[in-house]
Amino acid sequence: MTDVELAEALTLALTGRQLSVGDGGLEAALAEAGFDRSSLADLRHRCQQEQLPWPFAVPIEARRAIGFARFDAALAEARRELGLDGLTHANQAIRPLTRDEQRLADDRPPHWG
Repeated sequence: MTDVELAEALTLALTGRQLSVGDGGLEAALAEAGFDRSSLADLRHRCQQEQLPWPFAVPIEARRAIGFARFDAALAEARRELGLDGLTHANQAIRPLTRDEQRLADDRPPHWG
């Protein structure tokens, strides 16, 4: 699996679309397709709001050809470089807790303040 094929698998994971990656690399291909850092963050936020998975699924055959560990490491690095590494505050639910969720919240250990 070449670096270009890896970058194309990463574009699929980040955008949900298969993009052609040339010599400019991953970020250039994303920008050319209209996915700058801000729009990627917006896409990620929309997926979170709609409770959809993000990053998007990449076919197992592609991940197997790349190598699972190599793909995961490359995706983590791309997310970190693009400011999408998940280290920001997660979106809270905009609804009251269900009965079961409330029961679990009430059953916290005393040191959870």
